[in-house]
Amino acid sequence: MLKQLKRVRGRFFGAGETDTSVPVLDGPLKPNHSLETAEVFFEAADLEDMCITADGRLMVTSGATVLSVDESGKGQTIATLDEPIQALTAHRDGLVAATSGTLHFIGGHFDGKQFQLATASFAGCINAMCEHPDGSIVISEGSARHVHAEWTRDLLSDGASGRILQYRPENDKLHTIQQGLKYAYGVLVDRQGAIYTSESWGHRIVQIAQGRARSVYQDLPGYPSRLIKAEAGGYWLTVFAPRNQLVEFVLRETGFKNEMMAKVESKYWIAPALNSGHDFIEPMQQGGVRQMGVLKPWAPARSYGLVVRLDADFQPQYSLHSRVGGYHHGVTAVAEFHGALLILSKGANKVLSLPLSETK
Repeated sequence: MLKQLKRVRGRFFGAGETDTSVPVLDGPLKPNHSLETAEVFFEAADLEDMCITADGRLMVTSGATVLSVDESGKGQTIATLDEPIQALTAHRDGLVAATSGTLHFIGGHFDGKQFQLATASFAGCINAMCEHPDGSIVISEGSARHVHAEWTRDLLSDGASGRILQYRPENDKLHTIQQGLKYAYGVLVDRQGAIYTSESWGHRIVQIAQGRARSVYQDLPGYPSRLIKAEAGGYWLTVFAPRNQLVEFVLRETGFKNEMMAKVESKYWIAPALNSGHDFIEPMQQGGVRQMGVLKPWAPARSYGLVVRLDADFQPQYSLHSRVGGYHHGVTAVAEFHGALLILSKGANKVLSLPLSETK
């Protein structure tokens, strides 16, 4: 009864579960044009993920293909799989690529090995992996209900079926470390072996320990995704889409969003996107964004480009942006490569490059 009264009070005052406010981009997250003006290092269709191998080579996924990209930005095909690649990581002296339901080992000791993850409770929504110091592979699965491409449906369906898995290739043992996460997207193991993940729909980074998820950075102004260790200490975090008050409002209107998903084509849903501004009938256009052909400075963002530099305690130090009206949106991966920070913009299908000395 008390819970119901609190819910009624919250709906009247716009508080609690019905609060549609969004944290502002300020302080370390103050907007700039760093990503929009960054040099384009590499371009290819259907970019998804990238990593640095043990011997320092850059690997990038393009659709079902893994490419080795040299310092000049030229790509060479390393492997081509049967399905689009959803995540990539270095593992010992080789690589592991994840498709919708299979781990593929490329090069190294386990070259050619495949492991099928598909079960009755598995939707194939693997989106990130990393190597644990003990040689196992830690995996983030965004949803057990929706496939990787249906991330907006999972958001609008109040998805909370994400998991963190751990796979040991030497004996094919797979077990669940944590479940019930609000879209786990990105996974990292620190030097002490602690496991962290981005909980996208929870707008936070959590540490997974003893079957519990403890928040270490919360209330982000966007939906966080992959994160990596920075060579100088601390971490790099990507934010693949922004939050805004209109979407926050729609998320609380169950009847409206269910009818929208049932009757409207998914690209026209009132939901975040990896890119926007290319179709005149997409949401949040017309007078709400532009007036007399001029982009309003307070226009709500449906897509955005954001990378956040975190310290060793996962607190933000500074950030890199591609703002509303920009094109380098939908950032899903970063890597440090020969003195530069490489940023993968999935929304633009480009890998951008910024000298590390200029990112501060």
